[in-house]
Amino acid sequence: MSKILITGMSGTGKSTAVEVLGARGHQAVDTDTDEWSHWVTSPGGEADWVWREEAMDELLAGHQEGHLFVAGCKSNQGRFYARFDHVVLLSVPAEIMLARIAARADQQSFR
Repeated sequence: MSKILITGMSGTGKSTAVEVLGARGHQAVDTDTDEWSHWVTSPGGEADWVWREEAMDELLAGHQEGHLFVAGCKSNQGRFYARFDHVVLLSVPAEIMLARIAARADQQSFR
């Protein structure tokens, strides 16, 4: 019944990791969707993409068996650290991360 947070900057492989874990039969959630996250305005006036705290509360409280893998990197995730059994931080060299992000932007321009 482990709850594992997979976190890291954009382009480090969180979405890919959680997709592979889900394909292997684990409960796996990528929080980079409107179901799990939403835009708010920070006290400083900047837009911030944060977890929907009620949705995350329900997800973590409702997990009963097997492993739950949650992927995300949000400014409010620290509020949930105590509820995870493990936190995995992914990192890659900056040039790889930037190349992955650029490839995403190129793919989106064709849609």
